[in-house]
Amino acid sequence: MPEQPEHHFIIGRADYSSSPLLLLHGSGGDETSLTPLAGAVASHRPYIALRGSLTWETGFAFFRRNPDRSLDHADLERRTDKLCHFIASALEDETISQPPILLGFSNGAIMAASILLRQPQLASAAILIRPLSPAPTADFPPLTALPILITSGEHDRRREAGDADVMKNQLENAGADVSAHVLAAGHDLHQDETGIIRDWLLRKGP
Repeated sequence: MPEQPEHHFIIGRADYSSSPLLLLHGSGGDETSLTPLAGAVASHRPYIALRGSLTWETGFAFFRRNPDRSLDHADLERRTDKLCHFIASALEDETISQPPILLGFSNGAIMAASILLRQPQLASAAILIRPLSPAPTADFPPLTALPILITSGEHDRRREAGDADVMKNQLENAGADVSAHVLAAGHDLHQDETGIIRDWLLRKGP
């Protein structure tokens, strides 16, 4: 697919028999941040690794935060719509043959959840690492049996206690098939996380 001004990306592997991973990095990362994880959890799957469209710290982010680190909801919604257009275009021109598995970390996990809130038909599954709900009081559209994995850190200082539960409850109330793991970790990936994601993909991944 042609490069889009707000969405720099790299494509890895050419096996289109399974849903590709759409890699959405955390704040300050870039399109290479999650490619090692993708290789470790699903070496056979194709992937599209996106760079966030917003310059942030020493890298990029997918949406803006306010000075107090609360979510800039207007910016999140605007950038979610643009990213949804990117995914729809990739499906239309057959860059990918089926809706991707959203794999998001932190800022990218919030963006992935925002895609599920606004246009869930663009995802075949989702892996949300250290997520935060994009709209804690909103009802998600029907997500009937959509496989979703949530991993959270017990000692994550960037999240409040219960944030992952709010996300889990919203998704389950919409009918999603949610698996959730709380790890003895902070905001960074835990050593067991790769195995958890790999095993979940083998059981649930389309």
